[in-house]
Amino acid sequence: MDKHDVDKIRAFNRYYTKVIGLLDKFLLDSKFTLPEVRVMYEIHHAKKVSAKAITELLDMDKSYLSRVLLSFEKKGLIEKTSDHADARIQVIALSATGAKEYEKLNKASDNQIADLMKRLNNEEIKELILHMGAIQNILSKISK
Repeated sequence: MDKHDVDKIRAFNRYYTKVIGLLDKFLLDSKFTLPEVRVMYEIHHAKKVSAKAITELLDMDKSYLSRVLLSFEKKGLIEKTSDHADARIQVIALSATGAKEYEKLNKASDNQIADLMKRLNNEEIKELILHMGAIQNILSKISK
């Protein structure tokens, strides 16, 4: 790969992160950062999950995840229980408050994407989705 290719990929990354607001201090005008929202997403979709599983899913530093989970716990967003099969493992789930926060974030994310896509016609949206799938497919060969 030559320097020109690297520069093009990096330029696309900068452009994309700006377009969808990933560099904003708080995501979607919420009180949560991008990593916090991703952790909340993983907990919501798994229903009940261990910290180790989240670390592996997101390739996130254990100590950073620990701080995120502690913050969530203090805010009443998660509940921890012991795993039935192995009491040494803490199972994490969203509390009712956490589920409400997740739903607000999810709706805001849907609205953000819908708002961005208003500027495109149906053919452009389908083309964008097709290319996004191709990018995902190619990058899946190099992801951890």
